[in-house]
Amino acid sequence: MAEQQGKRDSEMVEATTTTEEQMPTSKGEVPLMRSKADELSVWQSALVFKRVGLIAMTAAFCAALDGYQINLNGGIIANKGFIKQFNPSKTAVFDGKYVSAWGGIQSAGQFFGQVLLQYATEGLGRKPALLIIWVVLVASIFTESFASDWQHWLVAKLLSGMGVGMLQSTMPLYLSEIAPTQLRGFFINAYSLWFIVGQLFASVALYRLKATDPLDYKTPIYTQWAMVIPIGIVFALLPETPWWLASKGKLDKARKVLQLCNGGVEGYDIEEQIEVMTSTVRIERQTAEINKEVGSWAIFQGRNLLRFIIAGWPKITQQFVGLTVFNTFAVYFFQYAGNKNPFLVTVILSCVQLLSMILTCTLTDSIGRRPLTVYPYAITVVSVLCLGIIGCFDYTTKALGSLLIFFACLATFSTTGASAIGYAYAAEIPMQRLRARTAAWSLASSNLIGIMFSFCTPLMINHGTTKWGVKTGFFFAGTGFVSVVIAWFILPEVARRTPGEIDELFERKVNLRKFDKYVTDVQIRAVELHGDENAMA
Repeated sequence: MAEQQGKRDSEMVEATTTTEEQMPTSKGEVPLMRSKADELSVWQSALVFKRVGLIAMTAAFCAALDGYQINLNGGIIANKGFIKQFNPSKTAVFDGKYVSAWGGIQSAGQFFGQVLLQYATEGLGRKPALLIIWVVLVASIFTESFASDWQHWLVAKLLSGMGVGMLQSTMPLYLSEIAPTQLRGFFINAYSLWFIVGQLFASVALYRLKATDPLDYKTPIYTQWAMVIPIGIVFALLPETPWWLASKGKLDKARKVLQLCNGGVEGYDIEEQIEVMTSTVRIERQTAEINKEVGSWAIFQGRNLLRFIIAGWPKITQQFVGLTVFNTFAVYFFQYAGNKNPFLVTVILSCVQLLSMILTCTLTDSIGRRPLTVYPYAITVVSVLCLGIIGCFDYTTKALGSLLIFFACLATFSTTGASAIGYAYAAEIPMQRLRARTAAWSLASSNLIGIMFSFCTPLMINHGTTKWGVKTGFFFAGTGFVSVVIAWFILPEVARRTPGEIDELFERKVNLRKFDKYVTDVQIRAVELHGDENAMA
């Protein structure tokens, strides 16, 4: 019986057609791709989906190690003990070429990690991919613990970058597939929230060490072991996502996961949710066959190419508005700008990021993705322009130094939330069958640009004849302006939309800026079936 059930489940998902006449063409033939549970409001969903919310938040918590490691690696370069051990020039501040090499190799690691892991994420599942990430993170911490010169640190940064990149492309994907439709944005952004918390802990740890033992750089590195072990336990206990299981025809396992996550929710219909998943996957495959968008390059074919560009553009924009100036190399930037306590500045910036993420998490599902991405990035452009203007004067004075920190805080506040929503776009915009590949390549594209700026930004700030210093803000104001204008034209609103609805909006070539106003056939079908007159409100 179990074998027969498994065969029926597989046939239910794998069934595809290749003629347009067999595709849904009228309102009455549209399959169910929006469940009754999807009609709940954001706050209703938050109240009833407590168990899956706990699972998703626990998974998102694992980003804290990534945040801790990234900020630790970025901030430790101003530690006197680290400089004494790793600086071949034996100067008080690292030459830009070393900082550039470390930053560039880390971004390169992110790129390769995202590109390579996608095959495991799609073929083996989301959970096995997370376990692979854990192994890479352990290897990076091990290398950092025993590094003794700047070349060893290069290897550590490569592994660190790979782990971070892998988690960036996998965890938002995992959260988008396990979270309720109305809370996808909250839990995907929770990933970035915990990432920021980890960064704050790293900043505080380095700041306290500077006060108590400025030559000690080993202790912060060792503290990472206390975080990576619990994360391994969490990854081992997390369930596979029901969407991945359904897409592979493993419907019995998908039912068990849905029962585990949502079984206690009154009125939750597991079989209806299975129907939504299988119908969505089936229609996507039908559409792919008709449009000849199959094979390894499917993400670059037809409407999938547009979806790929949109999925990656928010994270690409973060690079062009100057993320490397006031985030990756914040300590180095303020150290060069003459600030006497750059570590304290990074603590302040981390607190600003935390506040930004709390607001973004709570508002992204109600206000939407588009306004919380485009407009904050525009504020960042203005902020980095002001940084450039300040650079034309003596910014070492107390007044201009304070103004410098203010605009850095403003740029950090506005970019943090918008950048976090970039993960939501990367996870939500692609088709379900191409989700892992599109998310990986879109984020990897951003990191290619990140590699360039990781090498170039320290050289812009302090190297050779360039030494733009604070005037580097002018450069990012120009590149940021262009990228924000493009974002305004191409970023759609997909908050509270099911994967089936998003597919329909793209296939019908609805104006990207009018997604939020369009009533889909999927919505109409759900109203007909559920008798919910408020669903289209």
